[in-house]
Amino acid sequence: MADSSVAVPALKGNIGRFQLFAFGFGSIIGSSWCVLAGSWIAAAGPGGAVIGFALGGIVVACIGACYAELTSRIPVTGGEFSFVLHVFGRGLAFYVGWFIAFAWILVTIFEGLAIAWLFERLNTGMPDVMLYNAVGTSVTRNQLIIGCIGAPAIALLNYRGGQVLARFHSLLTYLFIGVALAMVALMLSQGAPANLVPLLPARNPVWWEGAAGIFANCAFLLCGFQAVSQVVEEKSARLPFSALFRILVLTVVAASGFYCVVVIGTAIMMPWPSLPPHSLAFVEAARLLPASRVLVPLVLLIAILSLLKTWNGCFLMASRTLIALTREGLMPAWMNKWHGRTGVPAPIVLVIFVINVAGLTLGRGAVGMLVDAITISLVFGYAICCIGLPVLRRREGARSDVVAASNLAVLVGVTGAVVMAVMAVVMPLVAAGGFPPVFWIFPVWTGIGTLVLLAMRRPRI
Repeated sequence: MADSSVAVPALKGNIGRFQLFAFGFGSIIGSSWCVLAGSWIAAAGPGGAVIGFALGGIVVACIGACYAELTSRIPVTGGEFSFVLHVFGRGLAFYVGWFIAFAWILVTIFEGLAIAWLFERLNTGMPDVMLYNAVGTSVTRNQLIIGCIGAPAIALLNYRGGQVLARFHSLLTYLFIGVALAMVALMLSQGAPANLVPLLPARNPVWWEGAAGIFANCAFLLCGFQAVSQVVEEKSARLPFSALFRILVLTVVAASGFYCVVVIGTAIMMPWPSLPPHSLAFVEAARLLPASRVLVPLVLLIAILSLLKTWNGCFLMASRTLIALTREGLMPAWMNKWHGRTGVPAPIVLVIFVINVAGLTLGRGAVGMLVDAITISLVFGYAICCIGLPVLRRREGARSDVVAASNLAVLVGVTGAVVMAVMAVVMPLVAAGGFPPVFWIFPVWTGIGTLVLLAMRRPRI
């Protein structure tokens, strides 16, 4: 049985602390803050939404602390795959990596669809033509054109890798942070606190029910911190693991705090019960600001910038997961060819790019299914990795070179990851009132993965 791992060049980079933060925070915050703020407030009221994000942020930050310790123990790219490989072996690791790569590739599809939608809201006057219907919605020429312009640009950046990728991601992230926080500050200064009443509604909606839903969705809304672990081989040699630990946890805390201030900034601009009808509540709130004719397009532009950086970060995480699978001989050897100057294989980038573009043809009707599939895949990765950390601690004992998470953080991370995994499965069942279509994705993808695994185990002549 041939098995040996495939040798690949080490990934190269000199990524510093501010660029690491940009990878983490920038990969978490996409378009949800702009698109979903109204639904969060409608479900839980302003106070309930903040509580949901605060609790979700605490749990995901503890999961992040587990990931940070695992990264210091296993400082190689591959994220969840590499962690599970080290703790539980090749069989389980393959399926974890297979589904984590799948999740990140689905996110790249999601980001491409969302960018096209936000671009349409800019009202550029560009003529459009409906091409066909898919998953219950129409797919237009402009949607495909916009997605197909972004996909090759993101793919090329990821092939270049290293400092080029880090600088691009950092530029978008810090530009976005500056403009978005300035917008929120303007809303807080112009809004009326009376608009936040009732802060914690007791009925229609019940705040704690909405807060529980937001808490469960934090598994998706706060994913992306894993980018810090994925670029561990490319970090600056001068950056200690203690700094990486703090940065990884800080990205989650900063992202959950950002969601909270967006909720308050949106709700304070008008009586919040009037927000639900608006599909882009943050944009509608911006219309009430002075100079709204300039600020509303600015909000849409920074939302598009935000999506670009998240698209880039998730493409990076998909490629790093596939690189790790290839190194272990669990993916075909041809995927480990034609490395760029930073060690990124061209075939891996090309595979992700092709699936990304093909997924864009599904149209926006596939978004709900994509979110459910992404969430379920990621939270099971969370749970397995967090459970693996205590196992690894018992096996290896204390190590002077490891930055350890507190026992409380590990306990909260393990418990929270398991709870989120259960909720990720239960919520689509409840919403569908039966067996949701998204559940068919997992046996199909498992079957394809099993065929790949069997093919890689086949003796080679």
